[in-house]
Amino acid sequence: MKKGYLLFLLLCLGVLFMTGCGEQTPTGGAAIEKKVVYTTFFPLYDFTKKIGGEKIEVVNMVPAGIEPHDWEPSPQLLGSLSEAEMLVSNGLGMEPWLDKVSGSLPASVVVVNASAGIEPLKGAKDHGHDQEKEKDDHAAEEEKHDEMPDPHVWLDPLLALQQARNIATALSSLDPDNATYYFNNLAAFQAEAEALDQAFREGLSGLARREIIVTHLAFAYLSRRYELEQVSISGLSPHIEPSPAQMKEIVAFGRKYDVRYVFDAPLSTSRLATVLAEEIGAQILVLNPLEGLTEQEISAGDDYFSVMRRNLEQLKIALRE
Repeated sequence: MKKGYLLFLLLCLGVLFMTGCGEQTPTGGAAIEKKVVYTTFFPLYDFTKKIGGEKIEVVNMVPAGIEPHDWEPSPQLLGSLSEAEMLVSNGLGMEPWLDKVSGSLPASVVVVNASAGIEPLKGAKDHGHDQEKEKDDHAAEEEKHDEMPDPHVWLDPLLALQQARNIATALSSLDPDNATYYFNNLAAFQAEAEALDQAFREGLSGLARREIIVTHLAFAYLSRRYELEQVSISGLSPHIEPSPAQMKEIVAFGRKYDVRYVFDAPLSTSRLATVLAEEIGAQILVLNPLEGLTEQEISAGDDYFSVMRRNLEQLKIALRE
């Protein structure tokens, strides 16, 4: 009897051990898989991560430290993208590779335009020798270039909020069971975006200057929101350099308004920023267009809001003198 009871007890313990080793969930069912969402570059990655939280897995397609304007995804990355459930893009020409890629993606991958509903600014001239040649050849060709949309909407905090709303709406359609969770996170994002907007309004009010010279034509939306005047060394792409005549105009602008600082960008530093600063007796500061973060910034825990607040401090330095 004792041996039979002992054997029965050991069998019971074995069954309990084996069932206890399996992966358990609160409901006792299968493990819940997170939705896999790809984003085309950093601001969208940051917004999507803030809205999706623990319910999704977010993959940023552009590596840290890489400027996204001329970047294209590798075949290997496109292969993994085809396994995702959603791709969040900026649109407005920021991802020139997207049109040819989206047509080859499975129908199961939802492509989201985060800038939907935002009226883009146009008339931003892309400085460079190609445009200068077209201007000489035919004035109508220059007009076509002047109609290029400016994709840098996220540098206006309230337009960044609109992008976050679009992302929250898309995630809620993809995963309706967690819609309340996504919109609660959107509410927290909205509070932070509105506080950032207020900080810019207060921080830039009453300053002596409103004119800024930047190396990358990325700050038109920010300038419109806070009544600044932007002049850029390069165009919408930071790699296109101005003609000598355009550089002469920028020097004249800097001297006319006694510009004391020239803003360079961290991922696409320009030798012309140094040349211009020396020409007009200015110094170099950094104004981050937030197209990507460096490894150091990521390690430091930086995000959209922390970098934008640094941008505000840089602007205050440049405009208060």
